[in-house]
Order: sequence, then structure tokens, then C-alpha cells
Amino acid sequence: MQNHITKILLVEDNSGDAYLIREALHTTRNLNFELTQADNLSETLRILSKHEIDIVLLDLSLPDSSGFSTFSHVHSHATQIPIIVLTGSDDDELAARTMQSGAQDYLIKGTFTEDLLARSIRYSIERHNLLIEMEKARLHEQHLAYHDVLTSLPNRLLFYDRLEQALIHAKRYSGMLGVLFLDLDGFKQINDTKGHSHGDRLLQIVAQRLKKNVRESDTIARLGGDEFIILLKGITTIDDVFKVGMKVLEVTPKPLLLDNESINITCSIGASIFPCDGDTTEDLIKKADFAMYKAKSLGKNTFHLYNSEVDKKNSKRQSLENKLRHAIESDHLLLYFQPQVSLRTGEISGLEALVRWDDPELGLILPSEFIPLAEETGLILPLGEWVLKSACTQNKIWQTAGYKQLPISINLSARQFREISIVQTIHNALQEVELEPKFLKIEITETHVMQDVDYTISTLEILREMGIHVALDDFGTGYSSLNYLKRLPIDQLKIDKSFINDIPENLHDATILTAISTMAQTLGIKVVAEGVENESQLHFLQSIECDTIQGYYFSRPLPTHELLKLIDSEKKLILNQPKEEIVVV
Repeated sequence: MQNHITKILLVEDNSGDAYLIREALHTTRNLNFELTQADNLSETLRILSKHEIDIVLLDLSLPDSSGFSTFSHVHSHATQIPIIVLTGSDDDELAARTMQSGAQDYLIKGTFTEDLLARSIRYSIERHNLLIEMEKARLHEQHLAYHDVLTSLPNRLLFYDRLEQALIHAKRYSGMLGVLFLDLDGFKQINDTKGHSHGDRLLQIVAQRLKKNVRESDTIARLGGDEFIILLKGITTIDDVFKVGMKVLEVTPKPLLLDNESINITCSIGASIFPCDGDTTEDLIKKADFAMYKAKSLGKNTFHLYNSEVDKKNSKRQSLENKLRHAIESDHLLLYFQPQVSLRTGEISGLEALVRWDDPELGLILPSEFIPLAEETGLILPLGEWVLKSACTQNKIWQTAGYKQLPISINLSARQFREISIVQTIHNALQEVELEPKFLKIEITETHVMQDVDYTISTLEILREMGIHVALDDFGTGYSSLNYLKRLPIDQLKIDKSFINDIPENLHDATILTAISTMAQTLGIKVVAEGVENESQLHFLQSIECDTIQGYYFSRPLPTHELLKLIDSEKKLILNQPKEEIVVV
């Protein structure tokens, strides 16, 4: 306290007592202070309202107030300032009452020394500051319990409470309210490509825009991830909800500037209304969520009101999700295998593992239906791990049984490949069945590669050092450049079937395929053509020295027992004959 000047307000109407207290303060060591004096309650309150005061030395007996009433008035005007009561009244009851009400100390005039007064002032200030800090910590902890840390918006817990209270009020007074469920479009891609810091700042900006475009009486909350929810109270028509939804759609897409880069983001919004769509918090939120998924399916950047058709579709989606989860956990999925054939030997040179789902009730469900569902729900991770382990296990079983040793390709989803533990997961799968790494090939799409090129390269280098082969799938459909392609540690390019469909008649596609083949040969990368279905396509691919084909011309994807029959038959392409005589035997 030597460098700090303590600003003291002495409230004392007796000049003699005031003199003694002032002298005691002046003779006190280690106390630098600035003293202001008031001799009545009115003057005291005026000073407190206009001046910065660190501590009040308060006599309770004043010309315009006395006893506890004096303390009560001063304390109510200075709740953030410590108060020491200095009184000639040795009244235990009064002392206890003032201390319980917030006084820091209670001293009897004529009984304390200068050092005691100095200690009381010092400890009162420190104790009062500690109490203030504790209260701030309590309020901060309370805030964290009910608010989102990133955006400071109410969290799920607080939103549910406010919605519940709003429902009680609306039911009592026959009112209406609306719930808007909002999800950002393409946020995951921004988060994955730009980094989580960009994603976090984007969420903060969106939260601020939402706050500026709804009424103070409404509640905006962040449920988690890129999901926000809005409670609209006091609405009178469905049109009120529609207007707010459209307003949010208009303000969200405005360009955001992050690190001097302009980013555009849109949102999809679903809405439910009380009382027509439900009368519980769970009903309204669930149905707004359903409506939001409908908005997504309509092309995103769209507002959609809940209706029963949406409910049925999303109920089916939820049921399908539950069935898929059970199928993965219960090992009720199937692997089919499509042969890959060498255009140099005509023999099967590898297999691609493809997952199939044959549900006892629904029958065979196409991958085009359940793979996107797995991506949306996060089930793609356990599904991908199941495919990996099952493919490795099946390959080892065939090798042990004496069948030809062939590498098996599996597709890694973007989410699976981005998992920090992906290398360890693959290593464990190989170790568990004692399969050599050279019999496993990992396929990733070029679109996934470009989301984070440096991460992709480092991960693929580790996999190749382990002895695992790597293929770049769907080549030509994404946006990879030659500059990145020459850096990628890959063994194969798999040309997407969209380039194969119309060759050789489509000269544009034929020219692209020729260029890809020549480039790959220069880089020392093998080329696999997918979707080969007829002899004309095969002839052309031979002419440009493509290495491998895969498609219905040789074989569709087969279950295990049919594949083994195919292998036992030693079926192969007969090559190096005049083109019109190339046959499959």
C-alpha cells in the first residue's frame, strides 16, 4: 500500500472525534491516503455519487440519520465500497447487524490504536476485493453453465428453459411462438480446409449477425457445431415466423472477411410453430430440425416450415439410421468384391472391396442411400473401420486357403482419412490378422486430397513407408493440379467412369484420357479405368496403354462365394490379338 493512495471518506459530525481519527491516520505507518470528510448523511451520499472512494469510515450517529438506518443508506449507495463502522456505541446487537449486512469491521471510538485502524482499513479493502472477485467468479461460472463459450450465446440448457417458460405463458394466454432451427451450409468444408480458428471466427460473426436481426425479446442459442436455434415469442401469425426466417437468410450470405479473404456462407432454416406443430419443447425442436433437413434437400440456403410430409420422411431417415447403426454393431453388413484386370496379362490383378447392406426387413439397400446417411450422422467412421477390418480378414483367409495373393482396395471417406488415429487404425487392422501391408490398397478421392494437401501428403507418405499402396480415386472429377499431383505419394490414378462412358466416340473424353495416361506414365503412376462395360472401351484403353480396367465388361461386384468361383475358373482377358478378336474367356 506504499505506492497506492487510499481514498478515504470519513463520515463524522463530531469535530473532536474527526480530529482524533485524522491524527491517527496521519501517524499510521505504510498508509498513503487522501481524506474526504462529510458530517451528515446527505453530504455522504452526494460524495459517493460523484467521487471515487476506496473505503468509508462511518459514524452511525449523524444529524440527519442514526443507528442502523445510517449504515443501510450508505451501503445501498456504495455496494462496491467497503465500510468500517466507527461509533461510540458499544452495542453488540447493532454491531452484529451491520456486519451481517455487509460492514467490513465495527470499531469503538477511543478503544483502537493507529495500527489497529490501519490494519482494519487494509484488511477491509482486501477482504472486500476478495469478495468481489469471488462474486465475479461465481457469476462467470454461472454464465458458462448457461452460455456457449465461443459465441456467448445461450446454450442448449438455457434455451430449453426459456422455451419451456415461453410455452407455459403461451398456453396460459392462448398465444403463439415459433422455433427456427438453423444450420450453416458447407461449414464443415470451411472448417476442414481453412482450419478450426477460421471456423470459430466464422461462427462468432454469424452469431453477431443473428443477434442484430432479431428482437431483444427473442432468444438465439448455439446448440453446438454450426447449429443455431431461435425462439420467437409474441408472434400472432405464421407469416411472422416466415418473415424472420427470410430476414436471417438475407443477412447470413453477406461476404465475411477472414484474414483478408472474402468467404460466403449460407444457411438452411427449418421452423415449427406452437400450437399447430406441437406443445412440448421436444416436439417443437425436433420438428424444426426435421424442417431444416428438408430445406437442405431443397438445395440449401432455404427456409422451410414444418409439415407432416417432412415428419414422415425424417422418421424414415431416423429409422434407417438406427438400423444402420445396429447393422454395423452386429456385423450384419456384407462385402462384395469387384475384380481389377491387368491389360498386360489379362489376369485379375486386384480387388476392390465394396460394402453392401442387406436388411432383414428392407432388403438390399443401395450404397447410394446409406453411405450419404453414414456421412451425415458420423456412422461413416465405424462403417469405414468395419470395411477395413473385414477386407483384411477376408484377404488373409483366402491366402491361408491357398488362393492367389491379391491386393484389396478399400475406400477411405474424407472424415475417416482426417482422423488423427487413421494410420494407427490401419496398422492395427493389418497386425490383428497378420496381413502384409502390400496386400492392402487405400483409395482416396482427389476432392478429399485438396481439402488439406500438406496433411494428405504427410499421411500418405507414412502409409507408403508401411508398404501400403495408395490410389487416387475419381480422378478428373475434382480440381487437383499437376503441381500437387507430382507431389502426391500415390501408386495409381483411378479414372472416373464418367470419362469412360462415351469413349471412343466422344473425342473430348478420349483426348483427356490420352493426356492422363501419358502424364501418369511420365510420373511413374499406374492408371486404372473404372466402369469399363464394352469392347470398344477396352480397345481404346489398350491403345493408350492404360494399365488396369475395372467394370462390368469383366465382372460386376461379387459376393465371396461367387468371386471364388470366378477365380477358380481362371477367367481372364485374352489380349494382344487383333482388336475385333479380343475376348473374355
